[in-house]
Amino acid sequence: MSRAELTGYGLVRRYGGLTAVDNVNITVAPGKITGLIGPNGAGKSTLFSLLTGVEQPERGKVFLGRRNITRMRPDVRARRGLVQTFQVPSLFSSMTVADNLLVGAENRHRDYAGGLLGLAPHGNVKARQIVTRTLNSLGLEGFADETAGTLPTGALRLVELARALCARPDVLLLDEPASGLDGQETERLSVLLRQVAAEGVGVLLVDHDVELVFSVTDQVYAMVGGRVVAEGTPSVVRDDPTVRSVYLAQGPLA
Repeated sequence: MSRAELTGYGLVRRYGGLTAVDNVNITVAPGKITGLIGPNGAGKSTLFSLLTGVEQPERGKVFLGRRNITRMRPDVRARRGLVQTFQVPSLFSSMTVADNLLVGAENRHRDYAGGLLGLAPHGNVKARQIVTRTLNSLGLEGFADETAGTLPTGALRLVELARALCARPDVLLLDEPASGLDGQETERLSVLLRQVAAEGVGVLLVDHDVELVFSVTDQVYAMVGGRVVAEGTPSVVRDDPTVRSVYLAQGPLA
């Protein structure tokens, strides 16, 4: 299956006198994991919001494949194949894990809406098949009937990732997916992200855990003060003098 590339060109976003994103170009290629790093206030979250459609750029454009999606709402982008997870897991806490995933699958299988409204008691068969496959592939089948609100942080993040994958994304944008995870859970996340990219999905990983980013990505963008100050392979960005100086106080990037 051919996947679309996500690209942002000349993106600018200001808040009063502060330029949060300053003429940024970024590409998330199919089948690759792209990392975005930077200290607090670097502009990562704003850039993420411009790509997902939560905010609009003052200048610049966002494309998904050849389609200009700059003015599209986030929900429309999701149906076009641009899917995101959130820094704070955003699940329906009173619903089961399986039903949360069904909501994700509905983005590409609209007749499941009838099931939600009681018009189609058995829901969408195709969507349910996708949910079952996704639960199995992520090792979450044992949680299918658990209420999402009762799950620990590590399981919640995996469930949110599973829900995003049920929407069959071309591009998956992950906002701090390792937040709150222990070492073992972070390693499992790394394995899963590689599996997702191997299926041809483009992944954008935004995370404060720079070691995770450097270990799992193919391409890294480093932001400081709203600008991209370094880009390239993890080894190139790791050795960049500006990046090293920014992270020096947090320990060596060895």
